[in-house]
Amino acid sequence: MDNKIAYIWFNGPSAVPLHNIPQHDLEIGCNFILKHRRVNHVCAYDQQVIDQIKKKIGFDPDVQYWTRRNYATDKFKTFDVSNLKKINTLGFDSGTLAINLALYLDCTAIYLFGFDWHLTNESIYDKKYVWRNGMKPIKFTAQKKDFLEQVGEKIQLNIVHDQVREKYANVNWIPTKDFTP
Repeated sequence: MDNKIAYIWFNGPSAVPLHNIPQHDLEIGCNFILKHRRVNHVCAYDQQVIDQIKKKIGFDPDVQYWTRRNYATDKFKTFDVSNLKKINTLGFDSGTLAINLALYLDCTAIYLFGFDWHLTNESIYDKKYVWRNGMKPIKFTAQKKDFLEQVGEKIQLNIVHDQVREKYANVNWIPTKDFTP
């Protein structure tokens, strides 16, 4: 099997200094990533994000847009997550949806950027989430950690970040200075 590598852009503040790394063949980003980084796929989990992209940003014809089944439209597609490498693929947020998409696309390795779970619930797009009235969703949960560990059992999962968090089984941490695109 050929190595198929995906770069996935979460929206934590640590992503900002990395937005200018060289483009990779397969990039997946969350929510409003196209404001800062060119990607091939955009994942949006919330109806409000989909509405804002549709009304205020518009669609790039060279980008594929993805969401969960409840919100699928002619522009925002969905995919079957029932048997993605036999991983418990419960939906959580746009980041885990992006990881599921990489599995669906048969990626053999993933690099996560902007993965700030445990450090902050901040997003570089917090000002766009006006429907939340300043409330920030909790980024880290034990279920999300379990999900990442399951993914790491099946494919190579790398988190590019300078602050290693508590031990995640089957997940590689790469300091940004050691990451080579």
